[in-house]
Amino acid sequence: MHLLLDIGATTTKIGISKNLNKIDKFFIIETPKNYNDFLQVLKNNLKETRFNRIVIGFAGMIRNEKIIKAPNLPNFNNKNIVKDFKNLFNCDVILKNDAELAGLGEAVYGIGKRFNILGYVTLSSGVGGVKIVNKKVEENFFGFEPGHSLFLLNSNFIEVEKLIGGKSIEKITGKKPEEIKDKKFWSYINKIFAGFLINVAIFWSVEAIIIGGSLIKSLDFEELKVNFSNLKTLPFKTKIFKSKLQEKSGIYGGLYLLKTHT
Repeated sequence: MHLLLDIGATTTKIGISKNLNKIDKFFIIETPKNYNDFLQVLKNNLKETRFNRIVIGFAGMIRNEKIIKAPNLPNFNNKNIVKDFKNLFNCDVILKNDAELAGLGEAVYGIGKRFNILGYVTLSSGVGGVKIVNKKVEENFFGFEPGHSLFLLNSNFIEVEKLIGGKSIEKITGKKPEEIKDKKFWSYINKIFAGFLINVAIFWSVEAIIIGGSLIKSLDFEELKVNFSNLKTLPFKTKIFKSKLQEKSGIYGGLYLLKTHT
């Protein structure tokens, strides 16, 4: 029995696989903001607590089995989540960035499987992403954090995540993103996101960008493709697609990682 987790700032996706051939069980819980509460809530939601291995995808910067920076879950900062999970479940634990696992899931099981050089971007509570080459996460120095790239706005530099990330939208407007029905507002977010995707395509030089995350359903995807095409500064042929696996992308990425991890 294998446990596959995708921990986001708003929800945690949970998958269980008996033999790594398929996802046998999948469900979603709300992510508690307090780290110790999270551990307890997770254990309470798992009837099965004996696992061979566990893969954790986490929305933040990680290093040496610890959470270094969790922009939208600050109480998780500097927690040794691998050690704590080993103590809880007495098995091997692998910790990865959530976008890395989602990108792997799309590259192997989703719409990205026909591309060799692939970008994956998630637009949800924050903005994350990863570059995948030949079904593997591209070598890197400190991970991939495209949501922290800078835009110039009113003579000030600001991270793109603070412009279009779900948590920032809620802070700016006082409303949850799903409560906002103003088409002009989403058209504005759409154009910023398209410009950001142009930067991703140029910096990563990818054949395609797969886009996932909860906020995608609020954007007009046809308008996004038009904006992406119109904003191109070079005649590259990078294509953009919606995620096929949606909220299960990271779970399938964890499945693939365990199948190939020795």
